[in-house]
Amino acid sequence: MTDNWLLARPEVDLDEVRALARREYGVDGELTELGSQQDRNFLVRGVDGAGMLVKIFHPTVDAFAVDLHIAASDRLRSEGLLTPEVLTTVDGARTTQIVCADGQVARVAGFQIVDGKPLSDITDADGAQAEELGELVAEVAEVLAGMDAEDTDRNLQWELGNALAVVEQLIDDLPEDRREQCLTAARRAAAELDVVAADLSRQVIHGDLTADNVMRDRRGRHWVIDLGDVATSWRAAELAMLLADLMGRTDDLAIVARAVAGFDRRARLTDAEIEALWPLVVLRGAVLAVSGWSQLRIDPGNDYARERVEHEWQVFARTARVPSAEVTAQLRLAAGRPHRAGLVYRPVLSQLDAAATVDLGIRSAHLDRGRWTVPGTEQALVRETLASAPVAVLRYGESRLSRVSTDTTRPAATRARCVELWTRPGVEVTAPFGGILTVDTDPGGGAGAVEVRDAGVVLRIEGLVVETAPEHSVHPGAPLGRVAELEPGLGRLRITRRLRGAAADAAFTDAEGEAETPGAADPSAILGTDRVADPVRATRHARRVREEAIGAAAERFYAEPPQIERGWGALLIDTQGRAYVDLVNNVTAIGHAHPVFADRIARQLHLLNTNSRFLYDAFAEFTARLVAHSPDPSLDTVIPVNSGSEAVDLALTLARVATGRRDVIAVRESYHGWTSAADAVSTSAFDNPHAADSRPDWVHLVDAPNAYRGRHRGPDAGAAYAREVADLARSLADEGRPAGAFICEPVLGNAGGVIPPAGYLTAVADAVRAHGGLVIADEVQVGYGRLGSSFWGSTMQGLVPDIVSVAKAAGNAYPLGAVITRREIVDALAREGTFFSSAGGTPASAVAGSAILDIIDAEGLQQNAARVGGIIAEEVRALMPRHPLIGAVHGTGLYLGIELVRDRETLEPAREEATRVCDLLLGHGFIVQAASERQNVLKVKPPLVLTEVDARRFVAALDAVLGALRD
Repeated sequence: MTDNWLLARPEVDLDEVRALARREYGVDGELTELGSQQDRNFLVRGVDGAGMLVKIFHPTVDAFAVDLHIAASDRLRSEGLLTPEVLTTVDGARTTQIVCADGQVARVAGFQIVDGKPLSDITDADGAQAEELGELVAEVAEVLAGMDAEDTDRNLQWELGNALAVVEQLIDDLPEDRREQCLTAARRAAAELDVVAADLSRQVIHGDLTADNVMRDRRGRHWVIDLGDVATSWRAAELAMLLADLMGRTDDLAIVARAVAGFDRRARLTDAEIEALWPLVVLRGAVLAVSGWSQLRIDPGNDYARERVEHEWQVFARTARVPSAEVTAQLRLAAGRPHRAGLVYRPVLSQLDAAATVDLGIRSAHLDRGRWTVPGTEQALVRETLASAPVAVLRYGESRLSRVSTDTTRPAATRARCVELWTRPGVEVTAPFGGILTVDTDPGGGAGAVEVRDAGVVLRIEGLVVETAPEHSVHPGAPLGRVAELEPGLGRLRITRRLRGAAADAAFTDAEGEAETPGAADPSAILGTDRVADPVRATRHARRVREEAIGAAAERFYAEPPQIERGWGALLIDTQGRAYVDLVNNVTAIGHAHPVFADRIARQLHLLNTNSRFLYDAFAEFTARLVAHSPDPSLDTVIPVNSGSEAVDLALTLARVATGRRDVIAVRESYHGWTSAADAVSTSAFDNPHAADSRPDWVHLVDAPNAYRGRHRGPDAGAAYAREVADLARSLADEGRPAGAFICEPVLGNAGGVIPPAGYLTAVADAVRAHGGLVIADEVQVGYGRLGSSFWGSTMQGLVPDIVSVAKAAGNAYPLGAVITRREIVDALAREGTFFSSAGGTPASAVAGSAILDIIDAEGLQQNAARVGGIIAEEVRALMPRHPLIGAVHGTGLYLGIELVRDRETLEPAREEATRVCDLLLGHGFIVQAASERQNVLKVKPPLVLTEVDARRFVAALDAVLGALRD
């Protein structure tokens, strides 16, 4: 009997714990106890948010063990791993003490608080997470292997070298009907472990690195916590702890295998370690099972132990029911080894070593120019590949762009759970390993299938003409049949793997499905083919990299956004093979990946790319093309720039030098850009909550002319809002500081596409010009035909501005904007100095600008905006009687705003509902985001190529989503 395997938590006075935190660490706050089997852990957090974790070790834990805990923490941190810092007391000590209720002295350490939660609390385990955790466990093991500490052998209950002794000692604490099962399984696992134990490497390990002890912070980073079980043990035991946890949480051997794959990728496992893994997992489960009940016997008030006791039994039961030999075969395959040690796989096809892989992934260059949308693309690419290779391989795990559904409301199964081998018909197919062969013939005489089974591994090969008996033993390399003809000159083998006893899963899954399952495991290691990286893992990694590199200030759509890597027209496609209709990208006016646009820029990049100080045709051609599209013949001069912010900045500069005046009148609730001058006239509270209160003294604000929810409504609203501008312009002139400019979006983009009331813009222009000021139309969002009825927003109401700023559509996401104005205004700038633009003035940008104007004209995109936008507006308005949440539909063409309100009388903004609608629409395949100060307007501003079909699908999806919210 070992007494330190039966330890009740120490009883401590909570007031004394709080006083200790205040006295020793200078932290005062409320206590929250965190669960533990044998120690006590308290979170202390003050009203100011500052806090710490107080860990009270069991009195039997000696100074050496506490020092080892601290040394391991220091070691991880020094090697770049995230783990809470051990705090020092006010006297500089790294530990302190507390007297327990029974008079025993317990050691205490303070730790930094991690602003996050354990993975077990915030997310379900899946294959991607398992693989990532496997890599993390390997990284921790590598770091701790280098620890230089004396005598790290500790007689711990959780050290798996003690597992059988723990089970035998505590077995009577289990309910009687569970004892024999647990003891028998533990003894069998210990005997299996003894066979390879001498060949297992030993080192310092964490000892409990499970999802409970990995925290994810707000930046998506993973922290290793709770180093209380650090000790010397088998390296394989570190991984086994994780595998047991995953099995308990998922009961899925495919997910467990992914953790092994992750560990092995970082720190290669030996054959002996793979053999040891499942016996260690079973022993871990048995120790958890007996220890939980034992803890309740000696510490019946331990709620943490009581809540976990049934789960810990399930960890054992799930691990013990699977034969170790069969699991080991699966784990070997996950680590890229043959399922039996010493086995060498034979090729399924004789020339497989000369095979060529066909890239069907989301980024595949083979599928550019919309080729992925053409039926039969896969076979066409296979034929092209077979012209120079004997076998074409289509990979396991790949999200095939060729299978993506362009109907985003009906996502397709795109992710392969199989390997496909294409070759000429009649080629012999042979067994890659020996085992029991089962034949599945087609009664109609077509292609059949065979299955080879060995050690729990089932390999299924479909697409061959079978030439063997229905069921018998086969040896490696035995002939199984010949490749059947699928279509003239082409044959295809579809090869899948599953675990014995698992039902076969579909050969393809959709973006939400788990790629690798017990019924559709990866056969690549058997075939010798490559598999693609898990896109789910890649997306999570990309999110973390972005957060680390860019920081919290960079805006992004969605809390957990899809990773978009392909576009076509108005579609966006993520790395998991799901397409979405892009309803937010007014930047990409002519659509994503337009081949004419891409070709013209690419050709120019092959010729020359410099700046506008040189003479070249493209610059002159673009400026002339844009002048031809200008809002009025008087606006005859163009200056290309890099962006919308720079266009607004330059427009303000032009107004200042042309009028000699600094003051500007701007509209509230507007956004004009991020440069200093553009930001100065931006008042959007969404982009800057303090914008209206922090404008420089030369910026003067007027109300947004919003006749729906603004101060003035009804038929006279335009005149009323214009009077406010006129009064301000007069007042400024009377003060001797007349406004040099008035700046406004002709359609209020930030408000969600609100069109100013009739007569407003022309009346304002008259009032400003009466005092010598200029009118700047910010057309960055709404210009270039987006409004359907007009190429420019300003002309829609008869306004001829003095200066127009454009961007977004002007470059189709290429770095290009422009200012359009009159010659004398530009000449005024020349008197002060010259201007050029590094990116906006390059030949490639100029070619991009000309190409966009050509495409808009040639493809009738302005007319398409009018037609398709009209369909959306009409059909959404038709939903209003059924959905009171819709308050109004603003805008025109393909610049619309669907305003959601909780009450059509009070116009209370439905902000939370708008956020929920956007999230639900993503599930229907539509990317929409909320806009306005109140974040309650669904802004619809897609590429101008949006089709009528997708428009109607969007309205149907919106109807369904609003109905779900209502119900």
